[in-house]
Amino acid sequence: MNTPVKIGMALPRREDRRLLTGRGRYVGDLSEPEALHLAFVRSPHAHARITELRLHRARSAPGVMAVWDAAALNMPPLPGFSLGGHFQPTPQPALADGRVLFVGQPVAAVLARDRYLAEDAAELVDATYDPLPPVVDPRRPTAGPPLHGDSNVIGETVLRYGDGRDALSQAAHVVSVTLRLGRVVGNPMEPRAVLVFVDASTGRLEVRAATQGVFGLRRALSEWLGLAEDAVHVTVPDIGGGFGLKNRLYPEDAVAAAMALRLRVPVRWTGDRQEEFLATNQERDQYHEARLGLDDDGRIVAVVDDYIQDGGAYCAAAAIPFGTTAISVPGPYRIPHLEVHGTLVATNKVPVGPYRGAGRPQGNFVMERLMDAAADTLGLDRLAIRTQNLIRPQDLPYETPSRIRYDHGDFPAILERTAQAVDYAHFRERQASARAAGRLIGLGLVDYVELSAGGGFEDAVYRLREGGLVEVSAGSSSQGQGHDTAFAQVVSERLDIPLEQIVIREGDTDLVSRGVGTFGSRSMTIAGNALAVGAEQFKSVVLERAALRLEAAVDDLVYEAGAVSVAGVPNRRVSLQDLWEPGGEPIEATGSFTASGQEYGFGAHAVTVEVDPDTGTVRLLDYVICHDGGRTVNPLLADGQTIGGTVQGLGTVLYEELAIDEAGQPKNASLMDYLIPAATDMPPFTVLQQDYPSTGNPEGFKGLAEGGTIPPMAAVLAAVEDAFYPKRPSLHTIPLRPETLMVPAGPTDAGP
Repeated sequence: MNTPVKIGMALPRREDRRLLTGRGRYVGDLSEPEALHLAFVRSPHAHARITELRLHRARSAPGVMAVWDAAALNMPPLPGFSLGGHFQPTPQPALADGRVLFVGQPVAAVLARDRYLAEDAAELVDATYDPLPPVVDPRRPTAGPPLHGDSNVIGETVLRYGDGRDALSQAAHVVSVTLRLGRVVGNPMEPRAVLVFVDASTGRLEVRAATQGVFGLRRALSEWLGLAEDAVHVTVPDIGGGFGLKNRLYPEDAVAAAMALRLRVPVRWTGDRQEEFLATNQERDQYHEARLGLDDDGRIVAVVDDYIQDGGAYCAAAAIPFGTTAISVPGPYRIPHLEVHGTLVATNKVPVGPYRGAGRPQGNFVMERLMDAAADTLGLDRLAIRTQNLIRPQDLPYETPSRIRYDHGDFPAILERTAQAVDYAHFRERQASARAAGRLIGLGLVDYVELSAGGGFEDAVYRLREGGLVEVSAGSSSQGQGHDTAFAQVVSERLDIPLEQIVIREGDTDLVSRGVGTFGSRSMTIAGNALAVGAEQFKSVVLERAALRLEAAVDDLVYEAGAVSVAGVPNRRVSLQDLWEPGGEPIEATGSFTASGQEYGFGAHAVTVEVDPDTGTVRLLDYVICHDGGRTVNPLLADGQTIGGTVQGLGTVLYEELAIDEAGQPKNASLMDYLIPAATDMPPFTVLQQDYPSTGNPEGFKGLAEGGTIPPMAAVLAAVEDAFYPKRPSLHTIPLRPETLMVPAGPTDAGP
């Protein structure tokens, strides 16, 4: 395609051919022949004192250069997210110092000539432990000794609007649900990895990492190592998935950097799949006691939710999904009185941190389960009770109890469109026909709001290169979202040049002066606006340079299709290719954008399922998604992101949970035992776009990458309950287990 493209065109990802033909370059592919390999000795206990670490056998093993424990490392705890004054600090050491707090915590590091030798030597480290009582159930924080400070209750969050508990006590009807969300392992296709070395010519620490935020990693590493930020250079090659997991300084990254800096050798660490289970942040893992008060007509009077977040052994990153859960509870509903009270508890498990959705799915699960319970208790239709309580167009602008301003859109219209797409009005007829044939089918329909792009800034730097190529650099890091295509579409429309003339570069702290990164569905909203601003700045520089070449005033020039001409004299013209001069003054410009607040998209999901009451098996029959993504840059990519997120949400509700026993030992820490959704498990998806461009940024963009992950949990449980209509069971624990649904008598009107 040698013509400019526009925002809104459904273009295939231009990076796919390279990735699908094996030409992607991940951290593990980067060539560094002299690099030594790291392996870690990990704790077999959830909670124990380290009584002795004997390193001499490992140090004398073939090919070993260094073996470090906490004493040899001799560094302070890792810098982490600031929890603020209301939270107990939970500082995490890079190597366990005296005590281990979860199975898999690194206690020693072995550096050797290759990975095989490093792993072999790690097995020679003799560690002796004195086991301590573990804290496994966050509802029982005193079951073991405090992991940090004087209590395992690390902090609380409270969101109040009106008087939730008092209003609840006066409501005509009150429904209650007790909810449990299991612990989920993210499992991106590419495990975490890092390569670190000192550049001999500059003396800088060079870091090649699979990270979602190069500037955040640079800042954390430089702070921990005591270096100036410009003494650390971080770049990112291709990334095989991130989902929020690759957005912090982990112990493995820190130890690799410290070894490379002190020993002046290149150091490489590439995690394996088991290390993903034992050492990478996990998520969900909450308990909720939620109540909904209604009047006799089914209108919401009050919502009260008390929940507990299992934060794992070190809770700094857990504060993000913990806090986002509370602000996500209200969703798209009118709630006169609200109180959400959350408690964050440290346990002897892998630390919790943001995973796709990062609290939004949990908050949505609470509200949507309450709505279904209310409908069933009051004998109301599940669609009707939602329609009655949704924020209406005439209510806008509407400030939610969490102080987020909804100022545009039509929540009822999207719900109605979704209901029409699944023929909700005639579903009971279809259900009766299926039941007559011995099949149990059910329909779930839920709403959601996706809060995204919650602040921050991004820069985009334009540089003219040889041949008229326009190189555009951003501080974000694509992990499969399709930035190379979507960003180029914004540039192509603004500069009126074809995609082939545009080079997108990301994830390099040398290419842009500042940036934040890719997480929280923020890239298109914030970096996309920076791209648009930068394009106009770049055109201004091009016009100024063309004015010198054409000996004309800037006001007399016209920019069109990547060339500048004199108005009325089209043959007096220079192209971008003509303007580039080897060794000449660079032609470049920077666009910056700072978000003014939180964006929100919204939508509805509907799923039809079939339940086999003999085996408890749930089969997904079809799935309809109607979503608002603001001004959509590329509908094809938007659909891919939405479906991908939905698949992850379906995994959470149907398959995924890391089972941990009373001793804190994970029981299914491999893909042999931990179930993730396969393509053959998935239904056909129908994606309907109904976009409302944002009024919060000039380009009207919104985030949408996490929206698909938010509603599937509530939607599937609603559908499975509905399969037993009219005697619906109450299902409030995920993942859904087959034994919960088994009915010995087979398909009848009776619930399980």
